[in-house]
This record gives sequence, C-alpha cells and structure tokens, in this order.
Amino acid sequence: MRTTIATGALVAIMAGCGPADEGRSSAESGPTDGPATLTNEDGPALTDDGPGTTTVGTTGGGSGSATTAMTTAVDDTTGPGILFDLGDEPDAGGPMTYPVRMLPGLASITFYERTGGVAPDAFEFTVDGPELTVRLPDPLAVGNFDIDGAAGEFYDVYYSDEDGTFNLDGRYLTISGTFSQTLPAGGGLNLAEIGLNFQDASTEFGNYVASYVILGDNAAQPDGNVQNSIDGDLQTHTTMGNTVGSTERLRITLGFLSSSGPPPG
Repeated sequence: MRTTIATGALVAIMAGCGPADEGRSSAESGPTDGPATLTNEDGPALTDDGPGTTTVGTTGGGSGSATTAMTTAVDDTTGPGILFDLGDEPDAGGPMTYPVRMLPGLASITFYERTGGVAPDAFEFTVDGPELTVRLPDPLAVGNFDIDGAAGEFYDVYYSDEDGTFNLDGRYLTISGTFSQTLPAGGGLNLAEIGLNFQDASTEFGNYVASYVILGDNAAQPDGNVQNSIDGDLQTHTTMGNTVGSTERLRITLGFLSSSGPPPG
C-alpha cells in the first residue's frame, strides 16, 4: 500500500492557526498565504487487498492539481546548502542529498498530531534524540511509544527510507502506529504536518508523501486524506484508520526538499 504523491508543500514559519475542526475526522484544507504551486500528476491507481485494506499505486503524470504554499530558503550558513542527486546511477557524479538528521542548521523536528481540540498537539524531538534514532519494537503500547493520542493510539517516529524502513541516515521521516478503535469511532493517525525546525527560526514542512499505509473500516477513502499532511495547514489532517485484527502499522512517510529533494516526476 504505497504511493508517491508529488506536491509543492514546502512551507515557511506557520503564524497561528485558523478556526478549529472538532473530532477525529479529517478536515478540509484552509487558506494559506503565499504563491500557488501547480503540479501535474495522475491520481493513484487503487487495488483491493481484502476487507479493511486499500492499496494505492504509484502516480504518473497527467491531470492537474493545485496546492497553495509559502516557500523560504533553508539556512545554509553552517554547510553547503541544499544538494540533490537526481541521477539514476550510483556513480552519476551529482552531489548527494542529505540525511535528515545531518541537514545544516537543523535544530529539532515537530510532529503535529490531532486528537480533537482547537489545534493539533505539537510533539517536538531533538535531532539525535532516542525517539527519532530508534524504531520501537512491536507491540506499541503503554510504556512503548513516542507519541500517544486517544485511547489505544500509540505512535513511533523515526528516520527512514522512502518505503518507511528505518534508516538512521534516511532522507525521509516516518510516523507509524496502532489504533484500537473501529467504527463508529473516527480513524486514527491524524497527522497535520511534520516540521523541520532550523536554528534561524524557520520551519520546513514536507513536500511530498513518499509512501503510506491505511487500514480498517474508519480510514478516510481512498487514501486517508494523506495530502493533508503536506498542505501547510495545521487545521487539516490525515485519517488513516485502525489496526484492529492487523499485524501491520498505520504509516505515513514524508520527503522534504532539503533532504530528499524535489518530488519525483
């Protein structure tokens, strides 16, 4: 159940939040200041993996969609700046992208998770702290989690490859977890954004969804509203479902312009 969704959602410092949406269902995107960034991508192909599970295929190029974003330059005073390796071969000779934790000037990383209320909860972790540098063993539970939400909702955050595999020097960030409530409860893993916080007080949000997993009967269809995690709006969020009867975790893996480069074409 993996997809790559290209979008322009690199965002500068967020200044406040708009009116709240109540409950755990995903909200519509609110307005955001800044220039409009247009992408031209096909929608994902859907296949059925069985009850309560949706698989979303890789996107291609075609139909258009628009995302509003604000952009800012990442502080590169402590290093060589943003580097991209867009070659297909390992010896292509281009400069390499950065592991997230080695980004120049990166001070901390914040995961914005929504569990009701007027705004998401901000869970901030240091770059080399025990939360991001370790993938917790299963099962996630009381005493074994990085983030907790509603009853029976536990999450693990870590550096990863684009498919969500733990990698200390990964170019991506992953949040994965479990939620033990089915319908009529709303779905879990309600991620508003992941923010890279730099020493110059700027914040960069994810610019594309590298892959994800939705499960259960209360995931927002067809994709958990996963693009809400990269729209630059803290008042919108994903709704990825539940893990009742599953051994797999809910998951979202995001790329960032500064670490993994532009979204793949």
